Amino acid sequence: MIELENLYDLTQKDPDRTLYLAIILQALLDLTKPKDKEDTMEIITQRDQASAWVFASVGVTCKNFEDTCDLAGINPNTIRNFALKAATSENIHEIRRKLHSFL
Repeated sequence: MIELENLYDLTQKDPDRTLYLAIILQALLDLTKPKDKEDTMEIITQRDQASAWVFASVGVTCKNFEDTCDLAGINPNTIRNFALKAATSENIHEIRRKLHSFL
């Protein structure tokens, strides 16, 4: 994994790209939040909305996700593949820790 001090460094100090990448990272964090029997409706909704946004394959939601990825300088399919692997990983807490460290 790339070792950088923060998200701003990763985006080569481009504030617009930083914003869009932060949106994607937050969606990945929401999507990979482990389920807990004490989850609030807000957490459940955030997880469901993040999943729908990342994995939409047609329509406005799909276009919005792909446009956001383009503006962040990342291939949308790369994010989708990563999200799928991360969400099913046995090491989810470590993945989430690394994602969170960028924000």
